Amino acid sequence: MVLEQVCSIFDLVREGKCADLSELTWKKPKLVRSAPEAPTKSPVSPKIGPKLSVVLNEYLHEQRREGVGIGTVNGKKAVANLFIRVVGDKPIDQITREDARKFKTIALQLPPRIGQMPEQPLDKVISEATETISTTTFNNYVKNLTTIFTYAIREGYCSRNPAEGLKVKQRVKASEFRSRFSENDLTHLFQCLRFEPYQDTKPYRKWLPLLGLFTGARLNELCQLYLDEVINIDGIDCLHIQAEHPDQRLKNQTSERLIPLHPRLKELGFLEFVQSQRTLGRVRLFSELRFHKQHRYTHAPSRWFANVRAKAGFNNSGEKKDFHSFRHTVADHLKQLGVTEGLIAGLLGHKAGGITYSRYGKEYSPEKILPVVELLDFRV
Repeated sequence: MVLEQVCSIFDLVREGKCADLSELTWKKPKLVRSAPEAPTKSPVSPKIGPKLSVVLNEYLHEQRREGVGIGTVNGKKAVANLFIRVVGDKPIDQITREDARKFKTIALQLPPRIGQMPEQPLDKVISEATETISTTTFNNYVKNLTTIFTYAIREGYCSRNPAEGLKVKQRVKASEFRSRFSENDLTHLFQCLRFEPYQDTKPYRKWLPLLGLFTGARLNELCQLYLDEVINIDGIDCLHIQAEHPDQRLKNQTSERLIPLHPRLKELGFLEFVQSQRTLGRVRLFSELRFHKQHRYTHAPSRWFANVRAKAGFNNSGEKKDFHSFRHTVADHLKQLGVTEGLIAGLLGHKAGGITYSRYGKEYSPEKILPVVELLDFRV
C-alpha cells in the first residue's frame, strides 16, 4: 500500500503537479524477534551411594554403640566381607539381585568356617572342600546381610534389599537341626570323658558336661559363672544365671534364672569343688578359662569338646551333636515326661506362652523348679 502511494507521488512530480505528502500513510514495521533458545543444561550424573564396606563400618559402629555383642557384630562383618569377596565392593545402591544370586551359588559350595581359613581364591577353596556349609548356616548369612541392607534402606543409601527371599527353604523341623544325645550316646560320651587329661588343672573338663546335662544351661552361661552365683535360696542350692559382672552376657532377658542343683551333682562333689575354689581365693567358678574377645569364656571349652565329640565318633553319625545337645536332651527328656512348657521354659530360660506369661508372669521359685530338675534321671 505504501509503495503504491510513493509511486503516485513520483508521477505527480514528473507531471509538474504538487503532491500532497499528508496523504502518505506509514506504519512502523513490527520487528519479529525469534524466541530465545533455551539454555542448554549440562547432563547431571546420577548420585552414587557409598560402597558396601563404608555402610558396613557405619552399621557395625552403631551396633556396638547399642550394646550388641562382639560375637554378633563379628558374625555380620564376616558375612558382609564374604559377600564383597564374591561380588566386589560395589556402591550399595548398585548391588543387584543377580549379585545376590551369585553369592548364593558360591556360598553354598563353601566349606564351614570359611572365615577362619587363610584368604585364597574362592574357586580354589571350593575345589578343595570336603564338606559344605549347612542350610542353616547359609540362612544365617542371609539374615545378617538383610540386617545390613535394612539399615542402608533406613538411612536412604538404597531403596531395596537384594537379599530378600534368598534363604533356602527347609523342610526339616527346627527341633531336628541339632540332635539330642541318646542314652547310649551319653554312656559312651562320659566313658570317653573319664579319661580326659588335666581335669585337676582344668576342672571345666569334668564339670561342664555334667552341668550341661543336669541343668540344661548354655555353655556360655556356665563358663562365665562366678563363685558368688552358687547360692542357697530357702535351703535349696542353686546356680544364679545372670549378667551382673562386666564380662558376663546373657542371650536375652528371660535367660536370667535360678537353677536348683541336681542331687547327682552334689553326690559327685560339686559343692566341695566350689568351696575349694573359694578357699584358694578364686572369684570365678572356672578361673582357668581366659576371656576371648569374640568367644568370651567359651573359646577353649568349645574347641576341647569338639575334639571329645570327634573321639566319641559323633562327627560320623550324620547328626549334629555338640555341647548344645545337652540342652536339647534336657528339653526332650522333660517333654516326653509330660512336664508343662512353662516349667521347662523356666528351667532353660526360654520365653514361654503368650502375653500372660511374658508380661505379668514371674519367674518360678526354686522349690517349683527343683522337682523338674530331679526328673533328669541320667545314669552317667
